[in-house]
Amino acid sequence: MDSIKQTTHTTPSTAFLEKLEIFFNTGIKMDLPFAIWRNPRETVIHSTLQLDQDNSVPEEIENAPTGFMMSPFEVSENHQSQFIKSDVLFDSDLNEILLAPGFKDNEGRFDKFIGQFSALIEDKQFDYRDFLEAPVAFKATKDAYLSLVQKCKESIAEGYYQKIVPSRREKFRTEKNFHPVKELIKLCEAYENAFVSLVYIPNQGLWLGATPELLISVDANQNFETISLAGTQEIRPGFELAQVSWTQKEIEEQALVSRYIINCFKKIRLREFDEYGPKTVKAGNLIHLKTTFKVNMEALNFPQLGSVMLKLLHPTSAVCGMPMIPAAKFLQENEAYDRAYYSGYLGPVNYDGNTALFVNLRCAKIYKNDMILFAGAGITEDSDPEKEWTETEIKFQTLLNVIQS
Repeated sequence: MDSIKQTTHTTPSTAFLEKLEIFFNTGIKMDLPFAIWRNPRETVIHSTLQLDQDNSVPEEIENAPTGFMMSPFEVSENHQSQFIKSDVLFDSDLNEILLAPGFKDNEGRFDKFIGQFSALIEDKQFDYRDFLEAPVAFKATKDAYLSLVQKCKESIAEGYYQKIVPSRREKFRTEKNFHPVKELIKLCEAYENAFVSLVYIPNQGLWLGATPELLISVDANQNFETISLAGTQEIRPGFELAQVSWTQKEIEEQALVSRYIINCFKKIRLREFDEYGPKTVKAGNLIHLKTTFKVNMEALNFPQLGSVMLKLLHPTSAVCGMPMIPAAKFLQENEAYDRAYYSGYLGPVNYDGNTALFVNLRCAKIYKNDMILFAGAGITEDSDPEKEWTETEIKFQTLLNVIQS
């Protein structure tokens, strides 16, 4: 779909943002899957919507139509991989809602969408909350998380694991003036290096997030990229990256993630890759250690590398642990809740030949009058449970600092 561009850098207009809010409201009211996102270090806001609820998912991203993918941490009966086909396109460059090139609208679904969109422009009483559910009650205490971290440490000390990444969730009330599109824009302004997204899937709910972690990308020139991102420190305003120092625990945690990626390369006998890092990078109020891995797929004649590595990498050791399968089983037995799409992955597929999927971190599921935030911490034998609890609190603040401002 060569007509879709994502290279222009312009500030979204007020007129576009007003339309985007109506676009969101229309998708919610018609219960249609849609995604709104901003790529890292860009200013263009993209949105796409599927005009039906067909939930078929392409087996390989290389052969997928243009769209948006969202997959859970663990595929289950309740949470499947989702693919939003780009039937409708709307971005801040054109400020015009378009039917995708080549889409045959024999049933008049686009006209129905535009009709509902027009009606909602006039409907000043519309409230998206009327179409969302209230969260199921749950109890999550600090003591329970500290006990889980301690259990992780003991299991690692016994030699079963190298690293485990337990997570937790917490519910926060949303203010009366809270609107997900406005919050998306605030996150875009606050976190220029993050992938910012707002995704609605019927029966799976509404998800808002700003993640710093690329899982895989493949560009139109057949360049593959992935990163290892681990180690977390909070920073204050005016902090200089040159001042940072990392503990042995943080350095080792990041090295584990890098070794995990290299081991995935070894499994497919891929030896020709470029490695850059580790270096310190900023993500909102946090800094991390990051190493980038790049492969020229054309030079290696490996056109399916994106799909192959996606299956090998997810869930990464940064969100699950090492070894991956035993760590995933440990979390399944001990974490005591379903992560759903938190720490899964999401992103645009085949936009001008470019695909970029990100780990769904720093995210919230939006409910009627509440939101549930998620955060995890990488546990090694040297972890301090109190410090790991504090790290999850700091990660919550990445979103809350913006949303509650």
